[in-house]
Amino acid sequence: MKRGFTLIELLVVIAIIGLLISISVPALREARLYSKKVVCQSNLRQWGLVLEMYTDQNDGFFFEGAYGGDWDDWIEILRPFYGKKGKITFCPLANKTADEGGQGVYAAWKDEEGSDFGSYGLNGWVCNAGSTSTLNELFWRTPSIKNAQDVPVFLDCIWMVSWPDANSIPPSYEGQPPQEWTLLEQMKNFCINRHGKGATNCLFMDWSVKSVGLKELWKLKWYKNVDINGPWTKNYNPLPNWPEWMRKFKDY
Repeated sequence: MKRGFTLIELLVVIAIIGLLISISVPALREARLYSKKVVCQSNLRQWGLVLEMYTDQNDGFFFEGAYGGDWDDWIEILRPFYGKKGKITFCPLANKTADEGGQGVYAAWKDEEGSDFGSYGLNGWVCNAGSTSTLNELFWRTPSIKNAQDVPVFLDCIWMVSWPDANSIPPSYEGQPPQEWTLLEQMKNFCINRHGKGATNCLFMDWSVKSVGLKELWKLKWYKNVDINGPWTKNYNPLPNWPEWMRKFKDY
């Protein structure tokens, strides 16, 4: 006599399959996000090679940047050094502009001329500002410095360049752009949770790449005499009042 499955046995099998799917789907999603994070960090390492080549061919100095005359943005200045590797201008999670359907922190920026695109931003304090700038003593003119591993150069960003300060305020919500061009607003461009877990990717001036906590951004050496123990660090008195969306992230 042939014996088939009972209804209870079928329900148990279906329940087990459902349980396995509920476990595997988040794991697969996590694996996909991790793979994109790895690609993003690889892109940033390539930018480190690009900058190293540029400085090697320019007496060890960075380009002038916004304080040396007419602003000719870094993506154009460095183009001869990355050539056909145009995809390294985009984080894999943000490779479309808002016009193309990109949304929030997952949208790539488009410059004012509408000719250049990307989703990484330069620390604006990294430039050979020269004597024309009244803030000349603040800039990192060359990568040949002590503790280069503490100086951020390129990060995931919602705009192509930014000039953070120890007093810069965090965005009220993720993806909030600067409300004006003051140092107080500049950290908003970099403070994005694009890769999740309250962290972002960063290329440092020793050309190393690592994940940096969003609140850790206020501990980095953005410019020469920046206060790394400023009002947005955990040992400051009074304690910082973080926006709701950032309160769960690790303090630094």
